[in-house]
Amino acid sequence: MPVTLTFCAVVLTALYFKKTQKEFLIESIKLGGLWLLISIAIDLCMFMWGPMKMPFTDYMLDIGLMYLIFPVVTIGVGYILENKITS
Repeated sequence: MPVTLTFCAVVLTALYFKKTQKEFLIESIKLGGLWLLISIAIDLCMFMWGPMKMPFTDYMLDIGLMYLIFPVVTIGVGYILENKITS
């Protein structure tokens, strides 16, 4: 799962930033945060109330932490682009 998440994050971040012209770091924080929240919200429906009931702390330690891949990748790319443009 982490490899797939990282691959998706990199590809989708690259596609997103093709259309972005400024404020790369701010955009990357918003994008990574949005993907993180969407992923956790979708999962919580299945893991807290759905067929695979799991306590929230167990979910966050086991699965939820992996979704930090999204903001790490997007913010990293945004930081690089922001510094490349300003220097």
